[in-house]
Amino acid sequence: MKGPTKPRAKAVRFNLFFLEMIIVLLFFSIAAAIILNSFAASDRLAKKSRRTESMAFCAQSAAEIFSETGSLEDTMEMLFGDVSSQILCVDTDESSMEYIAIPLSEDCTFSPNEPFCCMHMNVDLEEYSGGVLKILHINFEGENGEVLYSMTSGAYVPYERRDGE
Repeated sequence: MKGPTKPRAKAVRFNLFFLEMIIVLLFFSIAAAIILNSFAASDRLAKKSRRTESMAFCAQSAAEIFSETGSLEDTMEMLFGDVSSQILCVDTDESSMEYIAIPLSEDCTFSPNEPFCCMHMNVDLEEYSGGVLKILHINFEGENGEVLYSMTSGAYVPYERRDGE
């Protein structure tokens, strides 16, 4: 009688050990999945932050050039070089000068083949007695049309004074 009960007790202890190991393994696998998910989320957030920083730098450069030149064509040429044949340029209503959409890559360089986002620039004109205030609206839109970054800048271009005035 003693013989059959002893092996049964060892089998129960042996099964409890494996059950405990399975529970520990399950715990570590769940913890590893959570940690990997947080690393992936932080990588996506870092890429989005780099993209926003790059768009902000590109928009600031365009705004600074536009405030100096007052011309959208000069701004585009200084910012992206001579790519005027591949840039969409449309005249809009009387209070607005031009509308330009430029496909850009992730680092805000001109890329007509694989647009990562589009930079839309629109110039509104406000006439004053001494000159014209040109307001530049810069929007970056993603592939599905959502606005990723937006900026507004202006340049006041005074009228030239005539001799004798």
